[in-house]
Amino acid sequence: MNTNVAEVSRPAVKDDCLSIEVTTRCNGSCLHCFARAGIAEPSSLSINLAKAIIAEGYDLGYRHLHITGGEPLIWRSLFAALDYAYGVGYQTVFLNTNGTLLTVAITRRLAAYSGLSLSVSLEGTQRHHDSLRGQGSYLLAVQGIEQALDAGIDLTIFTIACKSLLSDLPRFADDLYKNFPAVAYLTLLQLVPVTKGIFALSDELLEPGDLLKLIEMVSLLNLLGHKTRFLYNPLAYTASKLLKFHWIPRSLPLYSDGSIIILANRDICLSHSSRYSFGKYASGGIKTILASDAYRKAIAPDEKTCPSCKYTELCMENGMDRPSESYWDILSERHYCQTVLDRAVH
Repeated sequence: MNTNVAEVSRPAVKDDCLSIEVTTRCNGSCLHCFARAGIAEPSSLSINLAKAIIAEGYDLGYRHLHITGGEPLIWRSLFAALDYAYGVGYQTVFLNTNGTLLTVAITRRLAAYSGLSLSVSLEGTQRHHDSLRGQGSYLLAVQGIEQALDAGIDLTIFTIACKSLLSDLPRFADDLYKNFPAVAYLTLLQLVPVTKGIFALSDELLEPGDLLKLIEMVSLLNLLGHKTRFLYNPLAYTASKLLKFHWIPRSLPLYSDGSIIILANRDICLSHSSRYSFGKYASGGIKTILASDAYRKAIAPDEKTCPSCKYTELCMENGMDRPSESYWDILSERHYCQTVLDRAVH
């Protein structure tokens, strides 16, 4: 573990979620899953370790917990962890799931927790969803969505934004809100490579022109009342300002002060999609990392590329204080964000 630690104590975290990947095990085998990419052996946290992480996070000031996987509903200690988290004082829990295991019994148990919300992955139309997640998975996910909403659980739909979605998105969003008007949001996550270089869905990555088309679609969907947003994509929000599309919710950056996740193999990382590890979790590890020079440098505004970019002021105004993620740039030698913004202007 990096132990280059600042001497001063770090103030308590108030607004960020403490994220925990409780298991890499899953009942699916999605082509775009970065959580399991390159992992030889599946891993899961023990309940005692999960409780230690949850307790330390609370002591540091976290009041919002994010539980992800793999598929968390496969993790046999899920409800014990939820009981413990609410018992020590967490105000909210956000749980990611593929939805296929959301039975009546499970959704009733989840609904008993105040402040618990779900994201369910639904990748567009049935044809598109099943092509990414396996035949028959769409109907199971839809059934899970119905069960969760019937139980009164706050629910958001997570959808991977890729080339194939572009032609389906308007119809998908319209059908989604007709069938499930209680859905809180349709949330788009831009497809990222799961390995370095070419991977199974390389042809599905959004090129700069594709992202601009998607921004236009999302703006129009919101104008029609179909609540749609980008997750951790301040570039999309910044480009929307240049395009003068004013109906897109502000998108937070992927990394901010307090962003951290403990993976099922105990690696401590900035985010779920980042495989750079600050070391393995041990007691007191979260506090040590948050106060380290390495962490402070990782979340700090960019000082190499952004200061010389003509869009710096615009980006900073709209919550983008570093270039687009490096894995978006595999299609070009230029920074992806610069190309997107150039095209938005012209």
